[in-house]
Amino acid sequence: MTSLFLSPGDDPFAHLRKHMAVVPKAGFEGVWATIELQPDAFSRQRYTVGVAVATLDGTFSFRLMSDFVKFECLFGRDDMAEFRSLVEAAERDLLRAQRDKIDLGEVQFETPAVVLGDLWPTSGSSSDAVLSRLFIDVTPFLPRDERKARNFITLDNATVRRMVDEELKRIAGLGFERVRVEPLRAFADKSTGESHWLEFNLEPKGKAGSVISAVYKTPANIELNFLRASRDLATYARLRHLRDQQLGLFVMAPTKDSMPPAEFDRIENLLGEQSWSLEQQGFMVSTHDTPAPLARDVWEWAGVAD
Repeated sequence: MTSLFLSPGDDPFAHLRKHMAVVPKAGFEGVWATIELQPDAFSRQRYTVGVAVATLDGTFSFRLMSDFVKFECLFGRDDMAEFRSLVEAAERDLLRAQRDKIDLGEVQFETPAVVLGDLWPTSGSSSDAVLSRLFIDVTPFLPRDERKARNFITLDNATVRRMVDEELKRIAGLGFERVRVEPLRAFADKSTGESHWLEFNLEPKGKAGSVISAVYKTPANIELNFLRASRDLATYARLRHLRDQQLGLFVMAPTKDSMPPAEFDRIENLLGEQSWSLEQQGFMVSTHDTPAPLARDVWEWAGVAD
């Protein structure tokens, strides 16, 4: 019997085989999970506020919401401070898990109001691309401007630091260990007895600095990143009695071709304002859109003797 869909002869699929091609392996394969908020312990309703993506060996990166304007429609403005504090607590727990090299599936949150969803397989060109795509796709309460930026690949602090670290290792050699430190640590205030959890990743002798990302689509995220970094460094400077120019902030900026000109100009102006303000406070600020010059500036600022 003849058929329009089969080839004659011994191989009924011969007409299809000439169109076959090898499918290239994805650049990244791993798992992902939602980061969910359950603000009411007596309600089963959960809200996705972030996403985590892990390699198959468990190493993970994550991204959390920073703008909760849409939640105000549901809960009112009075509850927004609590929402922010819960998400900030989740961020601290995730950073601590990264530092301790805990697998994504084993992450525990201090508050029961934050939970990790089920792990699902995923793949893509890179872990950063997958994280950016999933964050936009599965976080329903994102602001409209952030949802429009689906093709823009956001780089968080951890990602930028890995990129700069690779360049810094090449430049500094064995001196790398005298500059780079684990980012999240507790410091005691001798005057009050209190402990402060501070997040910065550079601590050459007599100095402190942080590599941060400004590769975000929305100015609010960039401002928040500057605020957190400068606040933690200023607190450390107070505890260790550091002087001007001993604090450094090294900022990865978005490239000019990564967004529309009007948006890029807005981000560029914001970076200029933030940098000027911090320089007036005694910070040394360096901004580049690639990791190599940032690493060179870090090494020069660190002043580590051979």
